Amino acid sequence: MDILGKLRVIFWGLVVGLWGLFMYQYISDDLAPIPKIQITKNPFYGRPMADRVIKTTPEYAPDIRSATAVQPAQPGSHLISPLAGGLDIKEIGADPEMMPEHSAQEKATVTQSVSDRAEAPPQAPPGFAMKETRNFVIYEEGAEVSKDLLKNMESLHGNIMLDLIAFSPWTRDRKVFVYFTNSQDTYKRLTGRPAWSGGVASLSERKIYLFKSEEAFGILAHELTHIYFDSFFPSDRQSPLWLSEGMATYVQSERGHSTPRWLSQNLALLGKGEGFKLADMVRIENMQGADEDSVRLWYAQSYSIVRFLTRMRAGEAFYLFCKGLRDGTPVSQALFQAYGMPYNKLSSLEYAWRYDLKTGKISGATPSQ
Repeated sequence: MDILGKLRVIFWGLVVGLWGLFMYQYISDDLAPIPKIQITKNPFYGRPMADRVIKTTPEYAPDIRSATAVQPAQPGSHLISPLAGGLDIKEIGADPEMMPEHSAQEKATVTQSVSDRAEAPPQAPPGFAMKETRNFVIYEEGAEVSKDLLKNMESLHGNIMLDLIAFSPWTRDRKVFVYFTNSQDTYKRLTGRPAWSGGVASLSERKIYLFKSEEAFGILAHELTHIYFDSFFPSDRQSPLWLSEGMATYVQSERGHSTPRWLSQNLALLGKGEGFKLADMVRIENMQGADEDSVRLWYAQSYSIVRFLTRMRAGEAFYLFCKGLRDGTPVSQALFQAYGMPYNKLSSLEYAWRYDLKTGKISGATPSQ
């Protein structure tokens, strides 16, 4: 290379270096005011064994997704159940192997409820303390609501909003009511739920009832996602089941740090080529009558597809895809409008997703994880 060529290389190297320094200072100044979000951890994980509740779940639990009344409290109980009256109650099994699914009736009421004017928080049940935060009204059994619980709840909300802020702007004005009991016995007296119940959620009332266990924080993240995400869809066009449950499982695992025990095993099966054809998976509207293995595989595939869609393109592609579905656009057309070529049909998405399961080259995720 002659001397002139070397001078050109040096000149352009200086130009690029100065431009990079300028951009670094500009971006640093721009991002400085943004608060750093602390990563949430499960506050109930690793509790002493003596404090944990041993839970039993019957092989076939009754389906009470549309329950309109509750069982009476046990004799001698000083607690009065706040669940009486025609609420759309969803029972959540205590067994961590179970997958909570919400009915179309429940989802249809979410959009209606978030548009109402803000109401005064319900009075705390006897024996419970109440504390309002920016995004929650928290009820905890005991003399006061613990500071750690307040901190972890708000941290969880902030982490969830990294994915869902565009879908639930109403959270600036509306709070979610969360009840924590110290034991399953108190939980049963408070709610009137059966022994196999691990939690109760009413999407339209934005209320969640839990007893403290290692599964509680994961249940909370899952149910909050349904409240936040499903409210984006109108009452006459609910969120598709695969999208709703896939997003809830994604947030439960990625933001709530409570990965279901069955998930990794089923992701490994998907990595080996098992699973549903995508065109068939998106048409499933309920899991009634399906065997447990198929249900878990379907949930794992829904989770994996949602994770792939959220990671595959930067920007608002996933939001535009969901908006298209909300507005009634067919799924293949909504996919193409949001992500462009080559995603002009479900088979193209399925091919890319399965390739990514093995390589991680599109989403950057660890293969089959």
